[in-house]
Amino acid sequence: MTKITYYPPEYGKDEFNCAHCKVFAHQSWGGSLSSNLLNSSLPSDFLTVSKCRHCYELSIWIEGSLVYPAQITVEDPNDDMPDEVKKLYRESAQILPISPRAAAALLRLGLQILLGAVGGDGKNINNDIKKIVASGVESETQRALDILRVFGNNGTHPGEINLDENPDLVHSMYRLMNYVTDSLITRKNQINELFEGLPEGIKNQIESRDGKNKNEEKL
Repeated sequence: MTKITYYPPEYGKDEFNCAHCKVFAHQSWGGSLSSNLLNSSLPSDFLTVSKCRHCYELSIWIEGSLVYPAQITVEDPNDDMPDEVKKLYRESAQILPISPRAAAALLRLGLQILLGAVGGDGKNINNDIKKIVASGVESETQRALDILRVFGNNGTHPGEINLDENPDLVHSMYRLMNYVTDSLITRKNQINELFEGLPEGIKNQIESRDGKNKNEEKL
């Protein structure tokens, strides 16, 4: 599968992927709006707009930074995330440029709900991680869960890690959320789907074998 290059919106560029329609398209720049709209002596490039030649929507820039529409600069959530977790993931991504700490706190809540969906109680993240690890997960998955827990806790109760000063740490949380979703949900779903596709006779043989093994273990 060919990976399509993404060119994020960039001030002054003639072409990039539109923040509205996401299509790589030519952009028309409307020049300064500060004197007309604000009637002030602000710099000439304080407030400008770009117009996508594909969807014709306007994007607003202040001092060279895109402020509308809100930019989501992280990867999309894993399709297998529970819907409520996806919603928190996207809300977190929207406020990331404004407050990395608040974004991390929302991801922490998303993690709590995710753990509840895969066998935890959904109340205490540390206890849920312990329970899920006991059921058997890769060490990398355990570490990813604990990183999310620690960073998320610092978003809720600031401690030794200052997320506002280290926004890259919060960026890594989105990748880890997708990683643990893949580990705890996606791969299991894929294996179960393949198993269910086996002929009934073979599945019956496997179930009979496993039932026999369990009976022998009890003896």
